[in-house]
Amino acid sequence: MAKELIALVCLALATPAMAQLAEQVDLKRPERPVPGADEAMIVLRPHAPGMVGDNRILFYRYDPATGKVAVDAKGQPVGTKITYSYTVFGGKKGEKALRVAILPAGDYVLAGRTFNMTYTDVFCLGAPLFRVQPGSVTYVGDFEMLALEKMADGGRRNAMRYSSDLEGARQQFAAAYPELSVRLEGWQPANGATFQCLGDEFVAYEVPESGKP
Repeated sequence: MAKELIALVCLALATPAMAQLAEQVDLKRPERPVPGADEAMIVLRPHAPGMVGDNRILFYRYDPATGKVAVDAKGQPVGTKITYSYTVFGGKKGEKALRVAILPAGDYVLAGRTFNMTYTDVFCLGAPLFRVQPGSVTYVGDFEMLALEKMADGGRRNAMRYSSDLEGARQQFAAAYPELSVRLEGWQPANGATFQCLGDEFVAYEVPESGKP
């Protein structure tokens, strides 16, 4: 399976801003919520060779007309956070861990990631933008988190390797949501969405726009 390795190149440093974001579905619980009439579900599989602690992938609600992410009354981004900590939601290091979140239908950006809660890479200089329709079940990919990965130029940078395996994800998703697995469809991202920079390190991130490697 082909993969895309995208370096997260640090371009700025600012005061941290922690998003007030909805948690993912806890798949260890027997209760399995489903999207409501105006909601959608996103599915992804983060993994990492040796990450520990509280690490997250961030999705923010986005307004294409203004080029800004939605914020609450305190100025914090609105959206969801996907935790790939193995101590919090279980799993083994290195395996692709199924993650599911329910969120209001609309436009979103893959906004960034946190590393062990020490800093946040925010993709405000260019991020994948995608839309989820009411009732949709959308697979957004597999993401491997890498710390200080060696690049082609010899330098070491934080990176996030993207890959897509819709059918593999469908099989894993079916174990948690058998009645929804047939509805799982791949996302259709468009790169280059910019927004206000709220975080520590400001970077750009791209994926293949077809959603396939």
